[in-house]
Amino acid sequence: MALFRGLVTLSSLSLALMADRAQAQSIPPEGPLSVTYTATQTLPAKPMSIGGRREFVVLNNAMTATNDTGNPVLNNMVGRCQLTRLTDASANSVELHGFCTYVDNEGDQIFEQCDFLPGAPNNCKLTGGTGKFEGLEASVVITSMPLKGNYDNITQSIGHKKGTYKIVKTQ
Repeated sequence: MALFRGLVTLSSLSLALMADRAQAQSIPPEGPLSVTYTATQTLPAKPMSIGGRREFVVLNNAMTATNDTGNPVLNNMVGRCQLTRLTDASANSVELHGFCTYVDNEGDQIFEQCDFLPGAPNNCKLTGGTGKFEGLEASVVITSMPLKGNYDNITQSIGHKKGTYKIVKTQ
């Protein structure tokens, strides 16, 4: 009886490991990236004057992402972004820098770094991940559209991430 339980346990473990490998292999090693996302500011931002008609603020956004093609990269994931925004009223410019982390239902994460500079496209990079997203790299351009909200002091937006990705194996 003990031998039978041992074989069942071993078989179950083998099946779980094969399912995990099958999940990881379902991500093409490279390809186009087309993602629709939403962002909701979770705390009202309170800008701080830093002189010279400039203001600095830290933004915290709750995110959702859906890959338009169903590819697992940024598909049905939730995330959080923390960004700094520097507004210069005299130059009529806004600059944003920050990081995001997305997570899927299995707990695997994707890391993103964003830099939005005046006069340049809104660029972000996927800089890695955990689990099936380990070794993920991508360059993406972000387009965003603010939405008319019905909550005071809460901003919401919807946008797109377009680019290409690859999985770079380190082993």
